Amino acid sequence: MDDTPLPPRSLPRPYWALALSVLFHPLLVPTYMYILLLRINPFLFGSNGFGDERAMLTLIMLVVYTFVIPVVSVLLMIMLNMVSNVMVEDRMERVGPLLLVMVLYFWIYYNLSKSNDVPTIFSAFLLGVVVALAVSFAVNTLEKISLHAVGMGGLTGMVMITMALFGSQGLVVGGATYSLGLLVMAIVLLAGLVGTARLALGSHTLAQVVAGYVVGFVAQWVGLKFYF
Repeated sequence: MDDTPLPPRSLPRPYWALALSVLFHPLLVPTYMYILLLRINPFLFGSNGFGDERAMLTLIMLVVYTFVIPVVSVLLMIMLNMVSNVMVEDRMERVGPLLLVMVLYFWIYYNLSKSNDVPTIFSAFLLGVVVALAVSFAVNTLEKISLHAVGMGGLTGMVMITMALFGSQGLVVGGATYSLGLLVMAIVLLAGLVGTARLALGSHTLAQVVAGYVVGFVAQWVGLKFYF
């Protein structure tokens, strides 16, 4: 009989944490920002909502350059053995993807900021995202940081700024209008859940998650200060 001990089995990752990590991946945050602002004040974009062709074209371009191209690029990097998985959890493996995303995000920010179809406030939000990426890249050279927390911190900052500027308006969903205060509370709750998910998956320490929240949140106010 072989008495060699079996290797320890890795604990299964909780499905709820994986689902939250995918649904609120940082690459999706600019799209969520655009959708929320369009739902709160579509007239900023010179449209009545998603039925407007210009708004839809802007949304499609945003999704392609901030989500589709980065994801395809990471998949190619996996095929070339440059990174190990789509979550890019290894700190050193993040260098290439972060550089690529920074270039793409700056390009989309620069072009949309010159467009008459995009309001200045959304350009400020996108600039905040670029600033957060640059800071995250710098921090990553020394210590890992939760990019999911960076994204959710930025989304939280964005909705708080929106409430400060358009507090009398609300979020329109399915014909119903919800107060922006309720939206802020919902986003804060979601940010907490996403951070908890990253901890549950063992992807980050508490300090890395908190640092991510701070970087994402502060970067949005930096972007706002640049324009206003």
